Amino acid sequence: MIVANEKLALWLRGILAAGLYTVAVGMLALCLPAVGAETTPTSDPDTAAGAFFCLVLSTVFLAVTAGISRRWRSARLVCLLHLVLIVIVWTQVPSPF
Repeated sequence: MIVANEKLALWLRGILAAGLYTVAVGMLALCLPAVGAETTPTSDPDTAAGAFFCLVLSTVFLAVTAGISRRWRSARLVCLLHLVLIVIVWTQVPSPF
């Protein structure tokens, strides 16, 4: 019976990690329209602020996903690649400040 509970817990952790990672990818995708946008006096400051907020949320969800899936090597690799993408996008999005 203990083995069945461990398998159930493992499946629940996997499903939770997959769901959180999906949200992290979605948040990263939401900020892609702001990549390469130039901040001018006539540009919308809400675009930069929204992209910054989405990047922060993507990073938070990615950190939680990495915490849940800390023992899985493939998940660590995927989270590391996603973190590299976040850094690349973060450097291309204009600052809201």
